[in-house]
Amino acid sequence: MHDRGSPLTRLRLAGAALFACAAGLAQAATFLLGVPPHAVQLEVSEHLQAVHASEGDLLTAYLDYPSGQPLAPQTFSPGPSVVRVVLRPLGPGVPSRAEGLVDRALPARSEQEPGRPWFVRRTPEGMVVYRLVTQEAWTFNGDDGAVVAVNMPGTPVHQTHLASRRYGDSLEVIYQYSREHTDIRAMDAFVLAQLRTHVRSAVRMPRQPGPGSPAR
Repeated sequence: MHDRGSPLTRLRLAGAALFACAAGLAQAATFLLGVPPHAVQLEVSEHLQAVHASEGDLLTAYLDYPSGQPLAPQTFSPGPSVVRVVLRPLGPGVPSRAEGLVDRALPARSEQEPGRPWFVRRTPEGMVVYRLVTQEAWTFNGDDGAVVAVNMPGTPVHQTHLASRRYGDSLEVIYQYSREHTDIRAMDAFVLAQLRTHVRSAVRMPRQPGPGSPAR
């Protein structure tokens, strides 16, 4: 073990401090997702290389797994090392897709209400499985307490897992990755860690006063 005061240790500590300072000074990019009053002003690190969709309400980024290194914008293919992450705004009181699935789910299959998910089973790991029309959705709480839903591939044709979750009060995160990765809790923890690294702030735009409304 190196002594804390050795030249090698001091050099390593200095390098770590310099890297931390550089990360803290990294430039940020600001995007407006959606249309006020349901818009979110989102600030992310430029290192993320996020792309704002032409329709204005989606921000897409690509990450290498497991390093977390942001990748250049690309056409997504279900390779084992690429995770696509999409951020979209959520209005006040609007559930994420994962929350909506759980809220709408039936306790058992019902022929009277076609199209709604229904409870299938609870796994030994504590995940709740619901059946959709062509595939199953596995749900659990992420490390931040958010409800996560992962659509499992229903046939060999489906090459990816598609997951959704809330991040904070005003963002929904939809992420997609190769079906080769079967530890869906670990993948959610990976995505959550990258969000915490790259998302600087997410602020809902204030409601614009209508004609004749008093300004605040």
